[in-house]
Amino acid sequence: MAQSLAQHEWENRVVLLFAPDFENKELKEQLAFFQNDKKGLEDRKLIVYQITPTKVKKDGTPLNGKSEIDSWFKKFKVDKKGFTFILMGLDGGEKMRNSDPVSVEKLFSKIDRMPMRRAEIRRNKN
Repeated sequence: MAQSLAQHEWENRVVLLFAPDFENKELKEQLAFFQNDKKGLEDRKLIVYQITPTKVKKDGTPLNGKSEIDSWFKKFKVDKKGFTFILMGLDGGEKMRNSDPVSVEKLFSKIDRMPMRRAEIRRNKN
């Protein structure tokens, strides 16, 4: 799974949603925000991982690899009992972290201010 993140560098931005389980209230709220603007996620090349202490989903599809889940919680210094939102940029660096769900407006505003996103927008206009 660690390679799952590396494979996205320079191709996709990644949102990591850590939660105690898939029924977590904040996780469900975050996913509802995303559900309402799939086109915006696609335009910004966003891949979404849902990570619990026992399972991982990528864009809603379950992945195998339980052995690496603990390393993700450690690497990102995330508490297994709470919700954590992390945005990773195209360069693989952490760009935003929040312990509450993030509106798509706030997320898109953050991404749209990034230099690489600005370049994407300029290229798409031409």
